[in-house]
Amino acid sequence: MHKSRDMSIALMNGKPALARRIQKIQKNPNTRHHPVWDYYEWIMHKSRYMKQCTKAGIPMIDTIHVENGFKAREVLKKIVAKGWEKFFVKPAYMSFFGAGVINGKTQDFLDNIEPLLQYEAENKQQKEFLVQPYVLKPNGNVFDEIRNFFIDGEWAYSVYTDGVDYEGFWEQPEGKLKEACKKLAIRTMEQVKKVHKWEGKPLNSLLNRIDIGVVPDKTKKEGWRIFVNEIEPQMTTWLGRYCPFVVQDKIAEVAVKQIHEMLKRSLAAKRKMPSPEKVRKLLTVLDQRLK
Repeated sequence: MHKSRDMSIALMNGKPALARRIQKIQKNPNTRHHPVWDYYEWIMHKSRYMKQCTKAGIPMIDTIHVENGFKAREVLKKIVAKGWEKFFVKPAYMSFFGAGVINGKTQDFLDNIEPLLQYEAENKQQKEFLVQPYVLKPNGNVFDEIRNFFIDGEWAYSVYTDGVDYEGFWEQPEGKLKEACKKLAIRTMEQVKKVHKWEGKPLNSLLNRIDIGVVPDKTKKEGWRIFVNEIEPQMTTWLGRYCPFVVQDKIAEVAVKQIHEMLKRSLAAKRKMPSPEKVRKLLTVLDQRLK
């Protein structure tokens, strides 16, 4: 789906009627929308996938999950109880690209809570938020990431991205850090596979990106601390400039294979189609070409 016809984009652009229409399409199994609603909602519902990963023992940033509207005074009390010097807040549902974020020093908000109260007033339409400590490197900069890309459910490559320099990215060099991040990303991918399905059965996702945060830490044997920062939706993963090979070629091959499998399953499930017999004949031709 083009991002201009994505439910989350519609909501972020203040178009709830469009969002409802898109949601209706995504939820209807006879439209054969990919990805299916449950997976799409899981990955766009950050609290949902974070809680699942945390339960599975996957390290993530310590998080206060706000699930019934943002209440500035209540949230600030919880932040103080955590002992966080700095923090940031972002919506947890159907939002990305840094939309709806506020951050700062805890003491500043204790001295003057007005900006946090204003944030509460401006975000009444949102019910769920993530509140997290501001994770910084020893030099004071935001942590870096090693972004791990998966194609057809398999780890494909990883890219270093600097925490503050937008142009600071390159393929992650071979070594212990790359392998550690790869291993953690693969563990996380196992959680993705539990949710990504077609006609009720597991199906590998076409393209995934799992971002692993990296913070230098001399108290650790390896010299760093790593954690899962985000699992990205497919539409924000088409980053050709990051890829060490022509990603379109690989995706095209996988897409044909997956469409073949998806159509077979949908025919078996007797989903509504304009011409199921024609689809069967074309699948027979495709069977021969895929051999």
